[in-house]
Amino acid sequence: MRDRLFFPAALVVVGLMVFFAIRPAIGALPTGTVTGDGAHYDKIVVEGDYLHKIYAGGNAKTELIDGPDGERLLLIQADTGALRDEPELGPHFRLAADIEIQFAGQTIRTIVRARPADDKGAMQLAVNYSAGRVGESGWKIFDLKPGFEDFSFDYDVPMIEGDQGVDYLGLRPVVPEKSRAIVIERVTFERVGRWKTD
Repeated sequence: MRDRLFFPAALVVVGLMVFFAIRPAIGALPTGTVTGDGAHYDKIVVEGDYLHKIYAGGNAKTELIDGPDGERLLLIQADTGALRDEPELGPHFRLAADIEIQFAGQTIRTIVRARPADDKGAMQLAVNYSAGRVGESGWKIFDLKPGFEDFSFDYDVPMIEGDQGVDYLGLRPVVPEKSRAIVIERVTFERVGRWKTD
């Protein structure tokens, strides 16, 4: 094959290989741990497609749905008795190691913007910030009303002890019977200030 035919053909083949290699990632939703940008940790916001980073855990159902204005919302549904008490064994966000380091020794305000689902809507929301084996906030229970509302609590995140792990934010509908569901619009973490001095 002559050079003037070989090199364009090779370029086309390489271009096709690159396209087919990246094609699965085109339009893919974000997954994995919630992470910072490496510089700004005073306010971390999880919303839109990034709500897809939730781990369902247990027998909960989680899915992104479209809101009335085209915004992406997170639906969490669970049956009674389907979820265990540990935050990481139910629906939760994992917070990456960079956030764990930045939040250790800080008072963190967690704000969840939520409402009952249209079908099987829960009357209450439960939220728990867990720093793994060094401590957790315990489940905070909030009463829901129709329409989105912000629910917040402050937690003094313990200092890291031993091997670094990941922190979790567990959130779920309170399910007294049958099946209940909630819709999450946004989760925000704000650093309020240091509670522990070095």
